[in-house]
Amino acid sequence: MLKYLFSLILIPLSLTAIAQTDIDALNYSRWSSGATARSLAVGGAFGALGGDISTMNTNPAGLGVFRKSEIALTPAFNLNNISADFNGNIVDTDKNKFRFAGVGAAFVQLNDDPGVDWKSVTWGISYNQLANLDKKFVYENTTTGSIVESFLERSNGYEPEELFGADSLAYEIYLIDNPYYTNEYISPLDENSVVLKTENFESKGSVYDLAISVGSNYRHKLYLGATLGLPIVNYKQEATYREEDENGIYNDFDEMRYTSGYATTGIGVNLKIGAIYKVNRMYRVGLAVHTPTNFGLTDTEFYIEMFKFPSVEPQLRLDYGILEYNLKTPWRVIASGSAIIRNMGFISADIEWLNYGANEYSYSYTEQECSYCEEEAIRINDVISSKYRSAINARIGAEYTYNKLRARVGYAYYGNPFESDIDTKSGVRHNVSFGVGVRPKSVYLDLAFVRNIQKELYVPYVTERSPNIQEVTNNIGNNSIVLTAGLKF
Repeated sequence: MLKYLFSLILIPLSLTAIAQTDIDALNYSRWSSGATARSLAVGGAFGALGGDISTMNTNPAGLGVFRKSEIALTPAFNLNNISADFNGNIVDTDKNKFRFAGVGAAFVQLNDDPGVDWKSVTWGISYNQLANLDKKFVYENTTTGSIVESFLERSNGYEPEELFGADSLAYEIYLIDNPYYTNEYISPLDENSVVLKTENFESKGSVYDLAISVGSNYRHKLYLGATLGLPIVNYKQEATYREEDENGIYNDFDEMRYTSGYATTGIGVNLKIGAIYKVNRMYRVGLAVHTPTNFGLTDTEFYIEMFKFPSVEPQLRLDYGILEYNLKTPWRVIASGSAIIRNMGFISADIEWLNYGANEYSYSYTEQECSYCEEEAIRINDVISSKYRSAINARIGAEYTYNKLRARVGYAYYGNPFESDIDTKSGVRHNVSFGVGVRPKSVYLDLAFVRNIQKELYVPYVTERSPNIQEVTNNIGNNSIVLTAGLKF
């Protein structure tokens, strides 16, 4: 059963009056490293190197490496594909989108007086994307079982006026019924029903980070830095699930649709501190610590709709009010090392640790304002702590220098955040990247290609007793073409 608990984080058809789930906590805390084409091309492994705008989001000590002020702009184009395999039937869905990956600036104050130990102070500001939450997929096949099984399980034992959310809508449109006016329900469909199942899922959104940073250079040996981070969440999701009796087998049922959607916005705050130590002219090591992000989030809309044909009732809809809540994400620790080969380039690596099970929701409402909020926070936090674990993210990359030209390659591994007894590798992500660049004295242009590969297990609904488990395997292949144009002054 634990295998299928994983599916709960991927179910868009939420049956509660609160849109946030443990998958939201994961989405808002699982960030990619790299905000410029150069850093992305080397897998985001810049923690011990510095001298790049992206270091404000990872190790702000990298600002101390700057010797000139700099401004950089990074647009990107995403070519995303999801191949959804539902019981052997595969449906491919493409979604291409231009996005603004980031912009940043670093302003250097040099002090080359040989009698002064602190050689420079660099101030920086950036606005970069940490997480791309866009997703679109469709699956379809005829299988045994029905989502009605889940409605019946939750409804049995309750009077009609006690039913809640999707269960109450199912009752109102006669998808489930109690013709004998008891607290036991029946339906045209059951665990033996063979129906066509289709779902369209689409999400749009991102997490961007507004970073205000400072870095310093101590005798060209030790670099220190700090960033005040203000991550901004903007997310919207809608999914429509459909079942159809293709062959006219079942009485009083031809088709049903169930739509669920919600939108979330918010802003958080965190602090990142870091250090880079130059062991000698060739080797550098780095260390950065990120405090938890304290998000203030708002579900600006949340709705569910249900339709059944034939039915005397039209499509019904429930709209829930605005809900405000808080999310505290985990600590992060990043250790880095690099080797700089003079006139040839560098090799660099980062190791990042964080515990996804430490994500925690809370509410500021009183008992009178929200009677179920405290109970809901306890429930979802228990789910998070039992389902998620600590994970290691590893990044490695290299750059080769030839005159003003650069060639780069990188790889990033984002570890599985789920507990080991959940039998799936869906949580692992792989990024393979390469790029080129040209870097004259005052301007530069960098181009990167990043291929993201991962699998995702998706289960549209869960029942306690049914032998029918509906599983969809999403094979995700996202490609990004990233361009950074920069000016040094």
